Amino acid sequence: MSPELKLAMATAREAGALLRESVDTDLDVNEAHAHDIKLALDVKSQNLIESRILEAFPDHAIYGEEGIAGDQTSDTQWIVDPIDGTVNFFYGLPHFCVSIAMRREGELKIGAIYDPSMDEMFGVDFEGPATRNGEPIRPSVTAQRSQKQSLQSDSPRARMRSKLDWPVTAALPTASAKPACWGAPRWLWPT
Repeated sequence: MSPELKLAMATAREAGALLRESVDTDLDVNEAHAHDIKLALDVKSQNLIESRILEAFPDHAIYGEEGIAGDQTSDTQWIVDPIDGTVNFFYGLPHFCVSIAMRREGELKIGAIYDPSMDEMFGVDFEGPATRNGEPIRPSVTAQRSQKQSLQSDSPRARMRSKLDWPVTAALPTASAKPACWGAPRWLWPT
């Protein structure tokens, strides 16, 4: 594993911990648009990520959802989304992550995606296979499209959903009908 991927994964976990600490707290909204919300937490998370990356690589550039930092003339750029899925996070839906990628001379080299609600880390770099929680993953080798299925997960959420046979539900607090499990902690809602 490359040093850049190690840094991206550690930093994504640290930013994810910051997000977990902010669950069920009042969130400061910096901007609200028809289909997007910018939270003060977005900025705080990006600042944390920027500080870790620039501490290790002060000559690199950062292009973030919340702004740019570092040496913008650098051949190495980090692409950061500190809360990928801010609207979901805001409404308490556990479908968000921290996304960090790095490209050098225009070619993507590494990527780390951390899902704090499931404690799942996905990573890939030019030196090895894509991984989920440190274990190699690969695309399906099924030849016929009719035999292919959607991505299947053996995550705790997927196992719970299959046991309870809950329907897939997408409802925001402003919707007229709430899921049957609305009173449960938001991390246990069916998805």
